[in-house]
Amino acid sequence: MNERPFRPAGSEADIGVLAEPACSGKTAVVLLNAGAMRRAGPFRLHVHASRRFAAMGFPTLRIDQPGIADHVASARRPQVDVLVEILDTLQRETGCERFVVGGVCSAADFAWVLAQREPRVAGLLLLDPMARPTAPGFRLGQFQLLLHRGPTGWIDIVKRRLARRGAAVRATDDQLRDWPAPGAEAAQLERLVGRGAELFVLFTGGAANYFTHPKQFFSGYGAASRSPRVHFEYWRQCDHLFFQPDDRERLVDRLADWLGQRFGAAA
Repeated sequence: MNERPFRPAGSEADIGVLAEPACSGKTAVVLLNAGAMRRAGPFRLHVHASRRFAAMGFPTLRIDQPGIADHVASARRPQVDVLVEILDTLQRETGCERFVVGGVCSAADFAWVLAQREPRVAGLLLLDPMARPTAPGFRLGQFQLLLHRGPTGWIDIVKRRLARRGAAVRATDDQLRDWPAPGAEAAQLERLVGRGAELFVLFTGGAANYFTHPKQFFSGYGAASRSPRVHFEYWRQCDHLFFQPDDRERLVDRLADWLGQRFGAAA
């Protein structure tokens, strides 16, 4: 396995690191960053994951998205256009014709948008992606969380709500993130599954402000969410950024198993 800087065509700077296996197949992985995170990912999650995937035979690119971290200059152009050009460069340099793309939070959102436009996206890694708190299951999950916290947790919740009373209205997740129009996700997922895309979907307890119960996913994303091509997990005890080393190790193991099963290891 070799690692080298990655610079897409037309870029004036290296915006990623490509982990290349000695022998690869036709599928590469692209790990997108999000928020204030650089391409190394939360607690170097992307570093560990990319090296693990490359060892399996998947060229794996960890990048700074347009307008995020070290890739600020390209924010002058539509984000999806830049991501498509990144795939073009990656295909020329590796020979890979299919891509598995994803990341945490808004990185999952952008991977979803890219997959709607780009048929070369054959797989999605969606970690705490979009979900509707209006979907059936959310209130049930909130109630279960409330019971789990016990009386001390209930008192803390009341205190926080009282402290927020009179404060400015906070923006919601669908206002802050690049989510499709309400209800569009079911049809979009059906199209992805229909063309043969594979999905790894994981929600954590860190997304509890908008996701609290598996029923939300299956009701919100429609019949295609139960397709064999869609792998779903819910880690209620895990935080949004996989702070615990055991959680990061478990995640990389699960993703590696899924990649090997769905796309076949080349080495």
